[in-house]
Amino acid sequence: MRTTPVVIIGAGPYGLSIAAHLRARGVDHRIFGAAMSFWLRMPATINLKSFAWATNVAVPEPHFTFPEYCRAHGLPDLEPCSMESFAAYGLFVQRALVPDVEDTWVTAVRQGRSGGFDVELEKGESVHARAVVVATGLESFAHVPESLAGLTNALVTHSSEHRLYEAFRGKEVAVVGGGASALETATMLHEAGARPLLVVRDARVEFHTRFDPRRSLAERIRAPNSVLGPGRKSWVLDKLPLLLHYVPESRRVRFTERYLGAAGPWWLFDRFDGKVDLRLRTEVVSAKSVGEKVLLELRDADHSETRIFDHVIAGTGFQVDVDRIAMLDRSLAREIRRVGRAPALTRHFESSVPGLFFVGASSALSFGPLLRFVAGARVAAPRVAQRIRQAKR
Repeated sequence: MRTTPVVIIGAGPYGLSIAAHLRARGVDHRIFGAAMSFWLRMPATINLKSFAWATNVAVPEPHFTFPEYCRAHGLPDLEPCSMESFAAYGLFVQRALVPDVEDTWVTAVRQGRSGGFDVELEKGESVHARAVVVATGLESFAHVPESLAGLTNALVTHSSEHRLYEAFRGKEVAVVGGGASALETATMLHEAGARPLLVVRDARVEFHTRFDPRRSLAERIRAPNSVLGPGRKSWVLDKLPLLLHYVPESRRVRFTERYLGAAGPWWLFDRFDGKVDLRLRTEVVSAKSVGEKVLLELRDADHSETRIFDHVIAGTGFQVDVDRIAMLDRSLAREIRRVGRAPALTRHFESSVPGLFFVGASSALSFGPLLRFVAGARVAAPRVAQRIRQAKR
């Protein structure tokens, strides 16, 4: 079994940021995963909800920001950026600063008999590490409601599984959910020639208003700019990113779950409004297969009805749950203290198992909504790297 001080699992914005910070501190490590794989799977016609200046891979070296990349490649940096351009930027950073990413996946992480962790790779190699950083993003957490869980993957999928929608041309597709992913999915289905029905529990769907970062001084005083958008609460979360970590757990969790709730981006509104059929105040009661189709029972405040669809797509977001991270050995997972179903973390993003770190969405209930976004990497990466370096001494 080979030995390395640190294993990073995941090569998205958080994993790449941590690898760059460890490298700058002279800490040997290995990083596993397909670079920017989640972002490369995103539809080419979908943009980021944030601007380039708020969406950087957080490396310590200068001149590797997303705005600088955009300007160098003739892309707008003060308008919404495409998922495609952000993925290309991430790969640019990876090639320049984290060239040793190993495009293989981790299949198991167990506690070592003499301390540390034993890490198994899909290619058959085993590695022993003193520290492990789980930077897998949302990969394990796609949420499908219980009412749809009994259907096969041929009939129901999660919105994160789709990049192209041409295969649904001419088909009746139910999209369940009222957040950005559901609104984007329904819109792209319509544009691909499908006949989507968006099923939303709430009384309306929300869209963000257009944000102009070049606002007047008076406007910026009333609602300061931040990486999370305009507003004083967002500004505080941006400028004091550890503040929520010290707020009592129940209040922190409640705030994190409610703040910046489900809403579509402003640039999607004209593509969606009046073009996609919409059922508000409606929920899916049950679903069953009928041949190669799906029979959904839909219920609103006044009545229930059944409808046949060719396919159902759950645009119902993600739910962090340590037990759904399949690579973690069950006995190791049981040792991790939780906040809800997420890991409870120290201010250095370390779990109750010494040497085991979680970043990104997995850390949001410990640090607040900033960590649901790429912008949170600038908070997590230096703290994780510094903690690992200190522990090495």
